[in-house]
Order: sequence, then C-alpha cells, then structure tokens
Amino acid sequence: MLRFEVYKDRADEWRWRLIANNGKTIADSGEGYASEYNAVRAAARTKELAPQAPVKRTDGTTLREAKIIEAGYSADPF
Repeated sequence: MLRFEVYKDRADEWRWRLIANNGKTIADSGEGYASEYNAVRAAARTKELAPQAPVKRTDGTTLREAKIIEAGYSADPF
C-alpha cells in the first residue's frame, strides 16, 4: 500500500517520504523540518495538492491525461 513516512534524518531534522507498494521511495520532502509536526503538515499538504499537479516534460509541455488513459498508456500523450 502506498504510504507516507515521517522520519528524522542525520542532521536531526524531520522529513517525509512517499513509499510505493514495492517498498521503494518514489518522492521525498527535499528539505528538512524543525519539527515532526511541520513534516507531517508538509506531507499532508503534498497529498492534498498532488492530484491537481500537472505532469510536464522539462520543455514545459503538459500531459493531456485523458489522452493517455484513452490510449491505454501506450501512446505519447504530449
């Protein structure tokens, strides 16, 4: 099951990471927080906002998600 984990790093700062079903980290906070509370808040905010985030290529081209779903995930959706 996909899950967020909150942990203390070597610098004694709090961070979050998103763990996939296979146990691999697929996202992380990218920064440390002074308190566990702030790390949890950041993870919750990421969870809340992620469904609204567009998927883009580095050239700025935005994924048209409906096209990739219709194409069965095999065609180039850009």
